[in-house]
Amino acid sequence: MEAVMVVEVLSGHHRVRTRYHFGAVGGEARCTVGRSVACDVVLDDPFVAAVHARISVDAEGRVTVTDLESINGIEIAGRRRHGGEPAELDGGVFRVGHTRLRVRTAREVVAPERADRGGSAWWSRGTELKALAAGSVVSIAVTVFEVWTSTTQPRELSTALVTTLLALLGLTGLWIALWALASRVAFGESRWVRHAVIVAAAYAVVSVVTGLVDVVNGALGLHLSPVVGPLLVAIAVSIALSAHLVNASPMRARLALGIGVTIPFVILAVVLWTQARSQNRSPSYVGDRDLVVPPALVMRRGESLERFAPDLSDLRGKADANRAFVEREDPSPEEDESD
Repeated sequence: MEAVMVVEVLSGHHRVRTRYHFGAVGGEARCTVGRSVACDVVLDDPFVAAVHARISVDAEGRVTVTDLESINGIEIAGRRRHGGEPAELDGGVFRVGHTRLRVRTAREVVAPERADRGGSAWWSRGTELKALAAGSVVSIAVTVFEVWTSTTQPRELSTALVTTLLALLGLTGLWIALWALASRVAFGESRWVRHAVIVAAAYAVVSVVTGLVDVVNGALGLHLSPVVGPLLVAIAVSIALSAHLVNASPMRARLALGIGVTIPFVILAVVLWTQARSQNRSPSYVGDRDLVVPPALVMRRGESLERFAPDLSDLRGKADANRAFVEREDPSPEEDESD
């Protein structure tokens, strides 16, 4: 086997900055590493000596690294070595100063060539931009529709639209920037377009789906539980958070999915419990689970008067029971003074 080696200088994200090739001389390939121009591999690292270490590869492909009496020594597999005998390099990677080096030899097993099927990958940069544009258009359209249908005063519509869109843009921009920063730290690239696609797609899907559920619920008179809407939001947030974690951290997909599902559903449980407790303590609360829809969309009428009247008569009893419960837990000031 020919004694040949390639020394690669790696970045903090294990990407190759520079690459040096050395052939065999006298049956052995060797080079020196340091900051001096007399070295074969010159590093711009203040924690590296002028002539810091020597790398050697014998005819069998065995790699050894020798510290040349430097102050900081060399680090192999987390263990620091100073001077002495040559240390065998099994994994191919070692550190001098704050710089990581990787040594490759002819003994290295190279992965097979990948087949080029022609054309670009299905999730290319162009596909990401198209998905971002589609998600943004749908998100803006849904937001405009919600503001338009919820604004009671026509003269306030323009102000409400501008305020809502600016707030939405600011919050999503901050969210995307934070995840892009996390991706930059983890992988050396921001991936901001991908994070923006995740946000836009999740917001668009959850807005459209919850709107359709409300319309169908009102049109068919299904009387769905008020938990359905928040549950759909939690599912969308879980998927989006898991996708963010996969693209912004080196954690495994299974762990990212576990974290992405746990956090939104814990928050959902706390919010629903707090809301239910507040409603139970309010004597004037009356649950309304149906969205008012145009008559043309109503496919199933509501309850009959015979069924609705008993429920209506029970409201007073429920309100009195809630009021009594609240007064027992939180007496009025007059009762406190009398005590």
